[in-house]
Formats: sequence, C-alpha cells, structure tokens
Amino acid sequence: MSAKVVSIIVLLVLSVAVGCALGEWFYRLYLSAIPPVGQSQFNAQAAHFAFITYGVGVGVVMFVWSLLGMAVSGIMSKMPKREAPAKA
Repeated sequence: MSAKVVSIIVLLVLSVAVGCALGEWFYRLYLSAIPPVGQSQFNAQAAHFAFITYGVGVGVVMFVWSLLGMAVSGIMSKMPKREAPAKA
C-alpha cells in the first residue's frame, strides 16, 4: 500500500470516529434534556441508534470535505505562479 492510500484510510477512520463521538455526545445531551418520565426504553434505544447513525453520516461528510480540500490544494499547488506587476 502506498502512503497516499494509508493516509486516506486513516482520514476515513478518524472522520467516522469523530462523527460517532459527536453522535454520542448529542445523545447524552438528549438524555439530559428529556425527563425520564416522558421517555420509554424503546424511545431511548431508538434515539441512540439514530444519533449514532447521524454521527456516522457526519463523519462521512467530513471525510468527503477533507478529500475535496486535499484535491483543491493539490490543484492549486500545481498551477503556475503569476508574477507580480512591475512597479513604476
């Protein structure tokens, strides 16, 4: 495997891990905002699944944005530099 492929895989894993952490954090906020009387065990489990799933989605979106940023950076570095206009 080349270094480029390894770095992309590491970026994907880290992005999804950050997304899962965000999903878990928002789930904890959800649990603290809803009183226990107003929530069943089914609702808590369904919400947990939904927050983790949305977190994975956010991680994938962060990964795509990172890849786009890396691609634009590579394109910009290959463009020829413009010379500054001569001053009088």
